[in-house]
Amino acid sequence: MKTRTFEVPVDSIFEFAEILEQNNLDSTIQGTNGDDEILIDVHYEPEEREALFELMELLDPNDEN
Repeated sequence: MKTRTFEVPVDSIFEFAEILEQNNLDSTIQGTNGDDEILIDVHYEPEEREALFELMELLDPNDEN
């Protein structure tokens, strides 16, 4: 199992949580940073990568990587 840490803005937390729930991803809230973001570790298997891409797109829709 792999883990990726996301910095989720407070105003995006609801959509982020919906994606986690829809894809049955395991996650852990680690805390906050000084920029009003919530640090969340998302645990996933390689076959769940598409859900990770969906989370990344939510947080940075202009990122083309």
